[in-house]
Amino acid sequence: MAEYFGAPEHLRTSVGFAAREQQRCDAIQADFRANGERRSIRREPPLLVAALTPTNDELNLRLAEELEYARRLLDIMGDALSNDPSILMRHAVPLQSVDIVGQMLGYIARVIRSSDPAGAVNGFGMCELKARLQRTNVP
Repeated sequence: MAEYFGAPEHLRTSVGFAAREQQRCDAIQADFRANGERRSIRREPPLLVAALTPTNDELNLRLAEELEYARRLLDIMGDALSNDPSILMRHAVPLQSVDIVGQMLGYIARVIRSSDPAGAVNGFGMCELKARLQRTNVP
């Protein structure tokens, strides 16, 4: 890399705002080059929160995979049924329920897969399911 010698002579010696600013920039650059050890541009990825970290329990991981598989099957069925306009017109609400059940299965799979199930529930986007799972039993 070529050595930097600052601004051209006519900018360093002229009077005015631009010259003062250029001198200030030159001083900052000189100070950095003299003292600064260059930081790496590589950054370590942030640590995963426990709710996103998979559990070590193989059975729970397999159960989560099965729930995801069931969710995909429901999605395929819902897509096939909703492609028929007559079925869609007659059964719009039940087809929407199929979609909601699929979403629920996905969220439940996330909880089962997590090393922090309670934290995984906190991250839910489906408010009704989250409220049902976090409810407290009042005697």
